[in-house]
Amino acid sequence: MSNQDLVLPATEPVSVFTSDLPIDVKLDRARTELLDLSARNRLLSIPRSAKSAKTLEFVDELGGEVFRLLVKEGRVFTFIPGKGDGVENEDGVEEIAELAQPEDDGVDSRGVANRHADTRLQTRLTPAGLQKKLLDLYYDARTLEEEQGVNILFLAIGTLKWVDPKNTSLVRYAPLVLVPVELERGNAAEKFKLRARQEDVSANLSLELFLDRVHGLKLPTFEASDDFDLSAYVSAVGEAVAAKPGWSVNQDDLVLGFFSFAKFLMYRDLDPQNWPDDAKLSDHAILKPLMTVGFPEGEPLTSEEASVDAHVSPSRMVHIVDSDSSQTMAIEEVRRGRDLVIQGPPGTGKSQTIANIIAAAVADGKTVLFVAEKMAALEVVKRRLDSAGVGDACLELHSNKVNKRAVLEELRRTWDLGAPRTENMSVLNARLTEARDDLNAHAGRLHSPLGSAGYTPYDVIGHLVRLRHEGVRPAY
Repeated sequence: MSNQDLVLPATEPVSVFTSDLPIDVKLDRARTELLDLSARNRLLSIPRSAKSAKTLEFVDELGGEVFRLLVKEGRVFTFIPGKGDGVENEDGVEEIAELAQPEDDGVDSRGVANRHADTRLQTRLTPAGLQKKLLDLYYDARTLEEEQGVNILFLAIGTLKWVDPKNTSLVRYAPLVLVPVELERGNAAEKFKLRARQEDVSANLSLELFLDRVHGLKLPTFEASDDFDLSAYVSAVGEAVAAKPGWSVNQDDLVLGFFSFAKFLMYRDLDPQNWPDDAKLSDHAILKPLMTVGFPEGEPLTSEEASVDAHVSPSRMVHIVDSDSSQTMAIEEVRRGRDLVIQGPPGTGKSQTIANIIAAAVADGKTVLFVAEKMAALEVVKRRLDSAGVGDACLELHSNKVNKRAVLEELRRTWDLGAPRTENMSVLNARLTEARDDLNAHAGRLHSPLGSAGYTPYDVIGHLVRLRHEGVRPAY
């Protein structure tokens, strides 16, 4: 059964940026290209049971109980395999038909079975199959967070069963409520544990947009508060899709897997409706030339042959790490308000330049938002800032440092540091200027013609070196 793309309208082969369309239309079409409203999107169709699927399904569990224990009470869960001998299902995954239920399964005071109110998540996998699946999820989650700086491991509680309108034989399952979680274990001998992260539970934003655009259905408003009622929300979703034949919701369908919102969040951030009337997105100084006439070239601060020292004084060079002349000019261009694209292979000093630009902005009383696709890029710049004593001016908002508790603690720690202590830099700047001028004067003398021959000392040194290589002995 192959995945089939859903109802997105075809776009023109011509790039939206080079067309003559109004900027508002260009922006809307560019935003639409960020979306994936096809069955390839895990937020619209969870891959189920396939051997290669990076998901773990749970059975015989109650979604409401798992949500209460995991999210509201902060309990830690473990995993249990099935009971009996495993057999391969039609997708090649070894499962166990019988569940590992206790011999005497009573009920609590609420009438809920003990096996549903515990902190063990039931699977149909064999012990070996369960361990392998958890190990794969654990390493993949850690790698993705290290590389991208964000967590995309979620426990999906509740699903919407929907039918592809183009092919009614294709049944899909989309997650309804996504709980950010992490897998952990102390050492290789310990069991894996599942813990909710200190981040907000969220609805399936991609599903909301898909149902609105493709099916004209509005899902209920989702509010991630302490009083959030999972059952009420799932029931409201069921009412919203009740008119669709073959569609249904299942609150007790639980799946652990990777779900990414990155492109959808970009889509939402670029919605003109989310911008104030006096600062429209279509009028933004960067976006407008990007999507219309392009950027003016502008005059460079200096030519490539000019000396940097004549244009940038030592007092302006608030560099916290080494900076050559080209990097210094880039920093000054940014401080003047210019927009730059700096390219270069690894090892050419891009992270040094970024660290110096951030330090210069801090010295100028400005704020900087530094974003990167890879977390390693953020960390190398932060290490440079920390080693130079500027790291306290930076607030990290990525990966495991994005939760509210960590942010508030960092704000408190920085506040307690008090105002930064500054020293009188005038004496140091004067000494630097004097040393710079002495070095420049020496270089100037080396390249100044002397005597009637008109040779510079640099020329004479070059001729002497050449003659020595040719074996000519000096005459005394």
